Amino acid sequence: MIDSVHISDSTIYGSSWADPELRPLFAEQNTVKGWFEVMTVIAEVQAEFGLIPQQAAIEIKTAYENLQIDEAFLIEVGEGFAKTNHSLMGLINAVQHRCGTTGGEWLCYGATVQDITDTHTVRTLLKVYGHFVGQITAIQQILVDLARLHRHTVMCGRTHGQPGLLITFGFKAATWLDELERHRQRLSELKSRLGVGQLGGGVGSLSSLGSQALALQKEVMRRLGLNAPAISWTSTRDRYAEWLNVMSMMTSLGDRIGQEIACLQRPEIAELSEGFVSGAVGSITMPQKRNPEISEHLGTLSRVVRHHAAHMAENLVHSHERDGRSWKGEWLIIPDATLATGKSLVLLKQLLKDLQVNRQRMHANIMATNGFVHAEAVMLILAKTLGKQSAHQLVYEVTLQAQIEGLHLKQALIDHQQISAILNQAGIDKLFDLEYSTGVCADMVDQVIAQLHLP
Repeated sequence: MIDSVHISDSTIYGSSWADPELRPLFAEQNTVKGWFEVMTVIAEVQAEFGLIPQQAAIEIKTAYENLQIDEAFLIEVGEGFAKTNHSLMGLINAVQHRCGTTGGEWLCYGATVQDITDTHTVRTLLKVYGHFVGQITAIQQILVDLARLHRHTVMCGRTHGQPGLLITFGFKAATWLDELERHRQRLSELKSRLGVGQLGGGVGSLSSLGSQALALQKEVMRRLGLNAPAISWTSTRDRYAEWLNVMSMMTSLGDRIGQEIACLQRPEIAELSEGFVSGAVGSITMPQKRNPEISEHLGTLSRVVRHHAAHMAENLVHSHERDGRSWKGEWLIIPDATLATGKSLVLLKQLLKDLQVNRQRMHANIMATNGFVHAEAVMLILAKTLGKQSAHQLVYEVTLQAQIEGLHLKQALIDHQQISAILNQAGIDKLFDLEYSTGVCADMVDQVIAQLHLP
């Protein structure tokens, strides 16, 4: 048994760090198999273009089809790497004698490490892309349902942690939905830029692939389901940086939603809460606690991804045509960030699907403000008579005195001679109507949903 080193591979904790549907895509045996597949396709096309013997391509393909990537084989590859200190030579040496006398001599002809690894990585990320789109679509549908259901569910809108004005919970959910739609669009837009393979040789000039190099390159990519690059990109890593940055934004939205729910789950607020899972334990010393575990872990995963996105930004700076200091770090950060993002989407879907919305507590918290959340509406109506600045000063003084005296703002307005001379009882009552005070929150919910194109 090989001990786990990375927490995402942990038998105990791994389920919290990676979506199990994505994990196999980055498993070492599948990565090695994927590298060999790229080598095999390159050999097949090179044979058709007359660069290597046809028999070599046949033997290489036979070896690929029959190769078992087991623990013994991986150990052999690892020993080869340790001996040569070259990223791919251990694999080449391990499969060489399995490719027959001819095939082994022509394996990886004219191709370099990044040709193999970049091409495989891109193919893997395109598979992840399809998975992400499916997850995002499912989350969007949940948010559509929440936004519609709570289109008129009035709650405190807060700024700087304090009640400010009134909004609806549907409005809050629609802001999440609107941002998620932009992330879906970003993901869709980057697909064509991401789906480009790599086959350039040592410095990207394709000098090793003969006079028909560009045609050969294009055919290799066609068979691998990729686009051929207009020019080799061994030292230009913006494709990966874009992938990491979109994942950073996606997981940061999950973090934002989780942080909001965790805050509003606090017992003194209690407007939202994670769905209860029977058997979940909040604390081993405080048995009464129900901690916002999912919300918090969304923050943890997002910090991991944001850190890796910053690392990837460092990799944009290369020396000359290839620079191992930059691209080798991608082997660590791209799988790690992608798996963390996949898990984040799984958790976000679960969080929103099971979300508990406490309308009664939202109403109670509005009432607990003693009407001060309506102060802006009072100021704006008085501004029509007094001017905005004078109305602001007057309402400021009235609210300050009402807070000192423990009065409801409506009563303070009625008792104030100057204000009551401008506003009658009916006018004051209207300002304290809850739905009147949410502006066009419901209309904006409709606008956000109308712009979606869900299946």
